[in-house]
Amino acid sequence: MKITIFGANGQIGQLLVKQALEAGYDVTAYTRRPNALNIEHEKLQILVGALIDREKLKEAIIGRDAVLSALGPALSMKRQVVDLPIAEAHKAIITVMEECGLKRLITLGTPSISAKEDVKQFITVFPNIMPKLTAPIPYAEMKGIETLIKNSTMDWTVVRIINSNVKTNGNGYSVSFGDTKGKMGVSRYNAAKCMLDAVTKDEWIHKMPIVFNN
Repeated sequence: MKITIFGANGQIGQLLVKQALEAGYDVTAYTRRPNALNIEHEKLQILVGALIDREKLKEAIIGRDAVLSALGPALSMKRQVVDLPIAEAHKAIITVMEECGLKRLITLGTPSISAKEDVKQFITVFPNIMPKLTAPIPYAEMKGIETLIKNSTMDWTVVRIINSNVKTNGNGYSVSFGDTKGKMGVSRYNAAKCMLDAVTKDEWIHKMPIVFNN
């Protein structure tokens, strides 16, 4: 299977690249800066380009089986929402995927992106209230991504994370689709593992698992 990973040089993205290569995937890693990803492998291709460069995106996407985005918004406490570069990147990626006839998209998000299965509980309510008050730009990015994927023709999965600063990997991970109890913390390794596992989980298409450490 051939996959493309956006945000490949981020903390979760790098783990995702390594796990995908270990699993035997052919990986195209897309970064915005040269020399941002210090990984070498015979099954790894690194492409450098802007996230809204349609021709470069097409080079990264055409002929692949799935696209995974570990892109995340920069933490910002600014009150005025002006630019939404991560949402704009998703718009460009989805547009090119539709042009290329590729449908499988797995993207990283938070419970600020709401699922139809969500019921009122701490892991679905708290991550919506706090970012709206304390980090309006990242919150707006998530809501922008939510609108884009729900209006797209993609076979999408949104892997939602809360507090990915957990240092231990625990005993693997579990997920809630918003309708069952879950926990707040997940390691970056387990977040990446959940994203990679989603590639082959057809039952997760149009689902938004919240991933947490066991």
